Amino acid sequence: MISKTFLCKALLVLVTLCAPAYAQDLTLDKYVVLMRHGVRPQTDSKEIEALSSRTWPTWEVADGQLTPHGAKAAAQLARWEGGMLRSRGLLPKEGCPAPGDVFGWANGSVQRTIDTGNVMLATMFPGCGLRVGFNKVDDAHPVDPLYAPSDTSLGAVDPAKAKAAILEAAGGSLDKPRAKAAALMHELDGILNCCAPALCENTEQAACSLSNRPWKIKEKKAKGDRPASVEVVGPLKEAATVVQVFLLQYANGFPLDKVAFSTVKKAQDIIRLSELRQIKYDLSVRVPYLAARDGSNILNQLLLAVASAPGATTADGPPNGKFILFAGSDTQQAEIGAILGVHWHIPPYLDDETPPTGTLVFERLHDAEGKFYVRLKFIAPSLDQIRDASALTRTTPPIEADISLPGCETLDRDGACPLDKFLELTRAKLDMTAVAKQSYGSR
Repeated sequence: MISKTFLCKALLVLVTLCAPAYAQDLTLDKYVVLMRHGVRPQTDSKEIEALSSRTWPTWEVADGQLTPHGAKAAAQLARWEGGMLRSRGLLPKEGCPAPGDVFGWANGSVQRTIDTGNVMLATMFPGCGLRVGFNKVDDAHPVDPLYAPSDTSLGAVDPAKAKAAILEAAGGSLDKPRAKAAALMHELDGILNCCAPALCENTEQAACSLSNRPWKIKEKKAKGDRPASVEVVGPLKEAATVVQVFLLQYANGFPLDKVAFSTVKKAQDIIRLSELRQIKYDLSVRVPYLAARDGSNILNQLLLAVASAPGATTADGPPNGKFILFAGSDTQQAEIGAILGVHWHIPPYLDDETPPTGTLVFERLHDAEGKFYVRLKFIAPSLDQIRDASALTRTTPPIEADISLPGCETLDRDGACPLDKFLELTRAKLDMTAVAKQSYGSR
């Protein structure tokens, strides 16, 4: 006979397994996200061709565009996200959301962000006619200053400050990150059979490899409307591009003999090589000065969205919806991480990785007394989930990690920071000289 004690214990286990992962005393009332676009090819085939003597595989879309597979994988995330938000009561169980409850905005100068945003909205709310808006760009002004202000006068950097900031991030010299990257650089040389003859003209073959070529901090002078810029150039920048292309090949479902020139067997092989991109980001978009100049504008809009009280309107911020989607790039996500001093742990990815469709989340919640809180999260499908465009469900969810905001550790409630403290801490990190008003009138 089964004892009453055994039955009670079994029931307790069952309840625990079926319970939502969210605190029952905090209610979600707004969900603001900045997501990276879906899978794309390399953005410039000519840039990578010279880095290998081998033939790069062909993609089915033009450089930098969202692929059909990338759209399919994004749709899987949208189905999971929509179901999750409905289960938490933020969105209606069925049918279209109420007018104004959902709002999307993408980078007007990057088509893949617009396409990804539209896939997300069309999949989450089929038949509702929802589409993302974006700032109009043209040949004379090709940059969307909301997403890339440092490419405009708004977020222009001081070259001397930028150089000093990069050197500080490097530990005083590029020799330290170069030593850290050495083993992976040597491995990448072998994968690429580096390099194509065109890259090695007028150069000794021994010095032509990624491992041997010099690292430099280069200032690019202002030209026309484009301000001066400063970056680490040479093999680190090239290696970071290449390992990201390998990740995208794998994520797009290429046969393994077409991924990284047939040198990888599994996702972890790609993830390990991605350390080179992390090193590059530590000397570029995650350098605090550079991040603040380029990322403060979009972060300000996210904070305005989080701060808007129910039913209120904000002149400078986005419409006050329940679900607000900004479709952008990994650059903005990494910059916001650097500005706020936060990190996310999403194994098997490397820490702070920003994979395709990866999503930085600002959840606003309230308790029974009406006090508001904000919880930061990072959500991303695994690399194999993207590769297979597999269904994301309660039992096979994407990777999800809470993010701790420095300064709120003693005040948080189930990982959520009181809204007033959250805004105090985050707004203090903005570079308001790189922030401008944003109009959402053009749709």
